[in-house]
Amino acid sequence: MANVHIGDDVLRNILARLPGKPLLRFRCASKHWNRLISDPYFMKSRSRRMVLFPLLKPLVAIDENVPVENKTHSMVRIPSPPQHQEGLEISIVGTFNGIVLLALTHKSFSCQLVLYNPLTCASNVLVVMDPPSSECKFSYVFGFGHGVTMHDLKIVRFEFIAPILWFKWDVFDLKTSSWSTPQYMKRGFWFWGDVGVFLNGFLYWVIYEYPRFEILALNVKEMVFSRIKLPNGLEHTWLLLESTGGCLCVITITDTTRFDMWLMKEECDENSWTKVHSFTFGLKDDCCCKFLPVCILGNTKILLTNCSIQLVIYDTSKGSGIMLNGSETFDHFERISRIFKFSNVHKTFYFKDIRSIEYVESLVSPLDICFI
Repeated sequence: MANVHIGDDVLRNILARLPGKPLLRFRCASKHWNRLISDPYFMKSRSRRMVLFPLLKPLVAIDENVPVENKTHSMVRIPSPPQHQEGLEISIVGTFNGIVLLALTHKSFSCQLVLYNPLTCASNVLVVMDPPSSECKFSYVFGFGHGVTMHDLKIVRFEFIAPILWFKWDVFDLKTSSWSTPQYMKRGFWFWGDVGVFLNGFLYWVIYEYPRFEILALNVKEMVFSRIKLPNGLEHTWLLLESTGGCLCVITITDTTRFDMWLMKEECDENSWTKVHSFTFGLKDDCCCKFLPVCILGNTKILLTNCSIQLVIYDTSKGSGIMLNGSETFDHFERISRIFKFSNVHKTFYFKDIRSIEYVESLVSPLDICFI
């Protein structure tokens, strides 16, 4: 057996099928295997997609490469970054090249931004921020994207200024590790959530300005804001902003009896909203325990959860859902964030810091993300 030779092409094909943790262990098998696995082209061709779910400690990732029926292996425990101490809420701001940007917020609203690789568990504290200076305390609102090139990475930050009712916003450049000169925006609206969605050079945030929701868009290259109306000008009691298939997507509840899924077919064109699916899964449950969408997966699937942090993958093509876990699955997890937060907007509950995000596993170090 010692003389059996396995060609590199066959070996790469075998290794590419392994989940992340066993793959890392096999780097120790030999120098040759370590060299194959550490090759950036191998990791890129492997393209293993995961969905990081931030509401538990340790964190949970859903492996999209494993059939959802395989409940034992479709959910992977991810150690929390060492900076995630007791009393800190965690939000996922964005992702790039297998690295996720996390915002760790204290009860005082002081915050640190951390670059974290969920596969290698390597992390890097990017910036530490004091609480917002406003007398009326609100957490920061963030967005993570890039400008002219994919490596021109930017973090956009909003801070509410009271009592003048303005937003101060500035931009952190990862290459220079510096903030831009602050600018100010008159506040006629509230942000619906703490993080934006990046797509095709634009950052998008859901905002509420009486009597309706809209989308605030930022052209990251030009640093120019615009406003986008939601589908048909409907007044929604709840919505999720995501992206799928290269299009901006919203899932709305308009009459508390069904979800509607809309795609914006043309960039920043509110006239291009198209309804692609409607479903009612989980809406018949009690108000505080109903299932609500938190992430759009590939292959027409949607991830939903409820206040007990039960996870369901709903398949829009089949019109049915599969429960990934029961409450007992998380007996050894600490629930790190309150799921529902009451809002004066429509007097309803909404998800707080719930955003999940899809990322592609890589061996990139958080220290090197600006130089790839």
